[in-house]
Amino acid sequence: MSESFGPVAEFYDDLMAGVPYSMWVSYLLLLWAKEGVKPRKILDVCCGTGTMAGLLLREGRTTTGIDLSPEMIEQARAKNFDLRFEAVDAAEFDLGETFEAAYSFFDSLNYITDPGQLQKVFHRVAAHLEPGATWIFDLNTKYAFEEELFDQENMRPKARVRYKWKAEWNPETLIIKVHMRFWRNETFTEEFHIQRAHPEEEVREMLANAGFVNVQVYNSYTMDKPRKNSDRIHYVCRKASP
Repeated sequence: MSESFGPVAEFYDDLMAGVPYSMWVSYLLLLWAKEGVKPRKILDVCCGTGTMAGLLLREGRTTTGIDLSPEMIEQARAKNFDLRFEAVDAAEFDLGETFEAAYSFFDSLNYITDPGQLQKVFHRVAAHLEPGATWIFDLNTKYAFEEELFDQENMRPKARVRYKWKAEWNPETLIIKVHMRFWRNETFTEEFHIQRAHPEEEVREMLANAGFVNVQVYNSYTMDKPRKNSDRIHYVCRKASP
């Protein structure tokens, strides 16, 4: 079984062809507008193949992307956006510069299953932000895992990438393990993805420990408070000023 986001990287964009990236960027811009900020120099944490960074570039924003997967970073660099992409660990990175805002989308932080490591990520993000800068990210909720939303398949013969996913949820550890099988042309690939449902109270405490304030939580892609059946939520906060 391969590691997450290794072999799948070369056809990840085909797999995600139906993902509404433009809507995500619009939502990010809306959240910034609500905060009364217009960041131009931005950090994308767990950037994947850099699609959001490319869309933000069209909006006049310069984004630096980091991701643990060298294969995903290779795909991002191949798009020739003239942006900086680095294959680094979000819990350990040091880029030697600071940013006006940071974001992480598409449940990337759920893949950090050790709460201690997630705390380190928040500290490293804070170290790369200017005082008052915004940090916006999303997380899958426990509800998403309980409702088996990771049990998915698309085996249509004409699909760019055919796939079958089967998940195993452990309510005691809050860990979900997903066996992902992919078929592209005549090539078969499989990966094993692991995520954790980070409780909101834990996340709020971690953010406070890292020096973030004014934490707000939304039912994703809305300006509403989370509901019991919210499968994804967005956090918005700011790095405290001295």
